[in-house]
Amino acid sequence: MIRKKFGLFCLILLFFPALALLGAEITVPRLEMATYGAIDDGEFALSSMAALDIALNGGYKFGILLGLSFEAANLGKAFAYRNFAVEPLSPGASVGPDEYNELADRYNNQAVLSFRVAKATARDLFNLPLELSYFVGITDPFCSGEEFASRYGANIGTDFTGFYYFPDGIGNNPYRRYNGLHSVQGTGLSFALTKSKNYIPILYVYQDFPVLYGQGLMSEKIRYSGDFRFLFNHERLKMEVFSGLTGAKDTDVEIRGGILAFFDSGKGTEFLLQLGIPGWSQNDEFGISNLYVLFEPRIHFGYISLYTTLFYHPLIYLHIKEENERNRVDVNLKLLCGDLPESRFKWGFETTLGIKADAINDMNLKLSPFIGFFSNGLEWNFKFRIDPLADNKDKMFDIFAGIKTAY
Repeated sequence: MIRKKFGLFCLILLFFPALALLGAEITVPRLEMATYGAIDDGEFALSSMAALDIALNGGYKFGILLGLSFEAANLGKAFAYRNFAVEPLSPGASVGPDEYNELADRYNNQAVLSFRVAKATARDLFNLPLELSYFVGITDPFCSGEEFASRYGANIGTDFTGFYYFPDGIGNNPYRRYNGLHSVQGTGLSFALTKSKNYIPILYVYQDFPVLYGQGLMSEKIRYSGDFRFLFNHERLKMEVFSGLTGAKDTDVEIRGGILAFFDSGKGTEFLLQLGIPGWSQNDEFGISNLYVLFEPRIHFGYISLYTTLFYHPLIYLHIKEENERNRVDVNLKLLCGDLPESRFKWGFETTLGIKADAINDMNLKLSPFIGFFSNGLEWNFKFRIDPLADNKDKMFDIFAGIKTAY
């Protein structure tokens, strides 16, 4: 642990002087804070969580990016646990289940500031339309819409993400959240041809990070990955396609691929599709549970908008299989009044239904009137949520307040 922290510290020291020379700019590409309030054991209690990405950017032609992330699944517990120390055990002492669970809870509810990515990019390399990047960390989510926002200023991604809709994360792990179909995670290079602004092919070659499996055990296999990505940008139609492989010695090759398509009719109708296979090992049985499907038609009538989102969860995401996500489907219907950021204020009603296709009794329903506003690059949201299917009247109502970046 000390070596890892020392290595991270040295890496930051290495990049900071270069950023200073290039005139570093500090930005916050992602900020999410959410507070839930509900009755727990007869008392009304609040629970807060937060996720924040900090980016230090330097230069354009020879750009450097250093990204840090702050995450906390429960801020209240994280601050409370700071107030006491863990006493060391005497040799031969055993730990009972209560003590073990207390330590596990303390570990799972830490507030963590961690290294996310270091990336150096050379644009117009050798005076050619070539963009070369060297990266270490977690970067470039595929088919999320973020690349269109950064390259073209087009905000096409879905709002059906993050703490707002998935406070428990993936497989009840709040630190794992859906963001597109796949993300590059490792150490390697990417090459992009930028001769045409609206047709951009990108190739990634990298050593993938180790993957966890079973009871938190880590695979020692050295795995290498390659991904090909293609962006198409048009006023009415925007598309991204990708395909990739991950393999290691004496193991099955993992295959992935997918597409993002966004169509704007120019007459108040939009369609977003994210469809693909985040991961499938070549010798495993392939089924519908391997698919990631998000379909979102949007209809706008002046200041009134209707968003319908259908999301089918994948069984495997970022190399990890989560049985809790198998055949899980969310359907979200949102009636929105207001036009952010132009009107700076919105209100409406939202219905969110979650089911498992193979277990119809595993169902939840949220009816949510909401209000929100836009200020200084942040979107504020407040909801009162009703769950008519709750088996306990204390669980039928909760409140939600949250903010997130809105660029």
